[in-house]
Amino acid sequence: MNAFEVIVVGGGHAGIEAALAAARLGARTALVTHDRREIGRMPCNPAIGGLGKGHLVREIDVLGGEMGRAIDATGIQFRVLNRSKGPAVRAPRAQADKHAYQARMAATVAAQAGLTVVEGDAVDLLVEAGAGAGAFRLRGVALADGRELRAPRAVLATGTFLGGLMHVGDERTEGGREGAAASLGLGAALARCGFELRRLKTGTPPRLWRDSLDFDRLEVQPGETPIEPFSFITNELHTQQVPCHLTWTDARTHALIRDNLHRSPLYGGIIEGTGPRYCPSIEDKVVRFADRERHLVFLEPEGRDSEEIYVNGLSTSLPRDVQDAFVRTLPGLERAVLARHGYAVEYDSAPSWQVRTSLESKPVAGLYLAGQILGTSGYEEAAAQGLVAGVNATRSLAGREPLDLPREGSYLGVLLDDLTTKDITEPYRMFTSRAERRLALRCDNAAARLLPLAEAIGLLPEADLRRLRARVAAAERVGRVLRTLRCRDPERGGSVAASDLVLQAPGGLDAPPLPDDVPPELRDAVAEALRPLAGEPELPSRLTAEALLQAAVDLRYEGYISKQDKLLARQDHLGNLDLPEDLPYAAMTTLSKESREKLARLRPANLGQAARIDGVRASDLAVLSVLARRWRDEQEETS
Repeated sequence: MNAFEVIVVGGGHAGIEAALAAARLGARTALVTHDRREIGRMPCNPAIGGLGKGHLVREIDVLGGEMGRAIDATGIQFRVLNRSKGPAVRAPRAQADKHAYQARMAATVAAQAGLTVVEGDAVDLLVEAGAGAGAFRLRGVALADGRELRAPRAVLATGTFLGGLMHVGDERTEGGREGAAASLGLGAALARCGFELRRLKTGTPPRLWRDSLDFDRLEVQPGETPIEPFSFITNELHTQQVPCHLTWTDARTHALIRDNLHRSPLYGGIIEGTGPRYCPSIEDKVVRFADRERHLVFLEPEGRDSEEIYVNGLSTSLPRDVQDAFVRTLPGLERAVLARHGYAVEYDSAPSWQVRTSLESKPVAGLYLAGQILGTSGYEEAAAQGLVAGVNATRSLAGREPLDLPREGSYLGVLLDDLTTKDITEPYRMFTSRAERRLALRCDNAAARLLPLAEAIGLLPEADLRRLRARVAAAERVGRVLRTLRCRDPERGGSVAASDLVLQAPGGLDAPPLPDDVPPELRDAVAEALRPLAGEPELPSRLTAEALLQAAVDLRYEGYISKQDKLLARQDHLGNLDLPEDLPYAAMTTLSKESREKLARLRPANLGQAARIDGVRASDLAVLSVLARRWRDEQEETS
């Protein structure tokens, strides 16, 4: 039986979320992959989360995705990044046991009712002449062995496999990752349907054998406790954490790399694809940041029992002998033995202006794209798109409208809006700076922001929805108490806002929600507010603590968010603010380096055009409006 309602091509992070979402919403779904044993594999960094990315995982989780639950179950080290900074930019990150993560995802897919895994190579799209929405209409997918899978909807989540070509020095091998064949037919099929394709590039670092490292010479980076989980379903985690280690490059490393740049496919003109700005190869770092005396390198275990160490920060496609040599210039790695060498991968992507915010393609009605095929980088960005594509493909079967995800309400919305309104010319990575309303789009309030949408989508079972509702209700109840309550300041005397005491409490998300030394009036007021929810299994102590923190942060940021929203409203009116052609962007050091580079190259005529340039951050636009006016005033005064 080869008739389905939704076909998903690709078993990576985007494909998994798309296939699970479609099947859980009741669609007969096929997941096409070369090898079912490779579903959920982490081909590069064995980690989930990080700045902007952790926010996406929290949102995926609230809407019914799988990534947050999987990393909670298989993580071996957990940290909160930017803990010393404001709550808006704090984000969870976890090292994964990549083998356990892959096994869990593969088992989840295999156990999902209504989801059939089809091993094979998708080589063509079955289409017919379209009417209205696209020049063509999807009818199915053809496999290399002659099988035809029929379905009115499909999601392409091909990762780096579409026309994939791997490079190590002058060695070139077709493939999307080490040991896996490329997808060579689909690119031609997309081109026949009118898609524009563009070459992009990514890379991965060497892996080292653990027993060849001198750990006494390395700086230890332990995990943090208590562990802050990704998923609202996870009550508490007491994982035995595995340390990472830190080392760095030096002048010897850089000299070796510079002396061999002529052997690099990146600098020898062999690689044509554009690489990720925020995950550059070590060759790029040495060339672009020639004044840096050293670059940090993180040594991350690939699993609890794995003998391989991932070398985060040394992505490279230099020849194998050069890799062997420069790795051994790092402290602690003098006798390192490489288990696998680094390599670069070139692959085809479809510029994302060719899809709608639903992720349905414009040339082929019924065909959705998700992940690296749309020019993004990262597991989390891919999973987010996969979830959206799977949900929207299934909703469209019943004639339902696609999800409404405005950029003001979620990082998912920021991602979709950026992809569909900007010409993405290099692999796109999520950052908190891409969100104009980042004070309001925090990890701690993902449940409150997205509960109505989670209810509308219908992916979460009722028990999970009850837990989400209890979590949101707890924050609302505590928020009403904290808004008016003032307490005795236990340290300085006098009175202080109760919300300030909550934010000052050590431990943050520790359970119980409040430490023992808080004023009794605060403890009693919070207990009374939560009494209607007390004892419910839907609201464990960890979620109560999160709700308390969210309520306090909401109050702390309330005025700032109001001010931010007014500023954004003013910026909307400033879209026509002229930007002089000779504006000295290079001297505007308060703008990000990427923004300065792209503004100087493209020279937008006004602020509205500047806002639509990929890489010009939302946080830079307000600064740019002030600097442009100031510069214009100065020119008028001197003329």
